[in-house]
Formats: sequence, structure tokens, C-alpha cells
Amino acid sequence: MTTAPGDPLARLRAAMDAINDRLVAVLQERAALCRQIARWKQSQGLPLADAGRETAMLAALVAQCGDQSAGEGFAPAALERILRAVLAESRALVLAHGRG
Repeated sequence: MTTAPGDPLARLRAAMDAINDRLVAVLQERAALCRQIARWKQSQGLPLADAGRETAMLAALVAQCGDQSAGEGFAPAALERILRAVLAESRALVLAHGRG
């Protein structure tokens, strides 16, 4: 099903596409920063992974979303699952840097 440019669904989809573009850009920016952090930690002889920092970041980020049970945003548990995936992939990048 296609939509006309002035169609509300077309506008909503365009907005979603713009958010998706920003999301990819932010995730790629995060990945680049993870690699920079890994290089710095490696040069300083520090452990590449920091489980305590990850736990603290996750808790702080999930707390930011508040209770979305009546809202339109992600529920805290859903946001936590998403963020855990991002943190796991970020950690994998950092650890791969250490092996590479």
C-alpha cells in the first residue's frame, strides 16, 4: 500500500524514517567512542570492560524513562532490554579491539 505525500500516514512514516536515521547515526557515534575509549584504556593498561560502570549507566538510563505504563514511550523493562543489547554490542566492540 502506497501513500500520497500529503497523507497523514506518509508524514508519520517520514518522521519515523528521520528518527531511524538519527538512531543509526547515534549508535555509530557511540561505537566510535567505544573504540576510542578502548584505545585509551589499552594504552593505560586498564581493563577494557567495566561491569560496574555498565550497571550504573543502565540503571541511570532506565530511571530516566520513568513509568511509561500510561504513556506512549517504552516501558522501563522494554527500554532495559534495548539498552542491554546496545551495551552488549558496545562491550563486544571494545573487547574485540583488545584482541585485534
